Amino acid sequence: MSLPSGVTMQWLMEDAIDPQAGLSLARMTVAPGVTSPAHRHPDCSEAVHVLSGRIEQRRGSDWLPLEPGETVLIPRGALHQTRNVGSEVAELMVAYSNGARICLPET
Repeated sequence: MSLPSGVTMQWLMEDAIDPQAGLSLARMTVAPGVTSPAHRHPDCSEAVHVLSGRIEQRRGSDWLPLEPGETVLIPRGALHQTRNVGSEVAELMVAYSNGARICLPET
């Protein structure tokens, strides 16, 4: 899945980095006013932790407001996406329960 301008993912750990990882960890940034594409992971759950900025995290049909220090769990297979509702770049830590996760865009 390609990311829109204003969204970055820096992979810190995954099976491609260390074949024994068994999990994935990334630092994600989202520019103000930008929304990531809707997608799901059929093979893993995902935890999103806000380091800075203000976001709304879609989980299924709900949009959950999150601020620095807050974390949300996205269950395996749930449709989700992130939008920055603040005035500064949002920085997130994102963890997945699979080192080679599958990402399926919303169709």
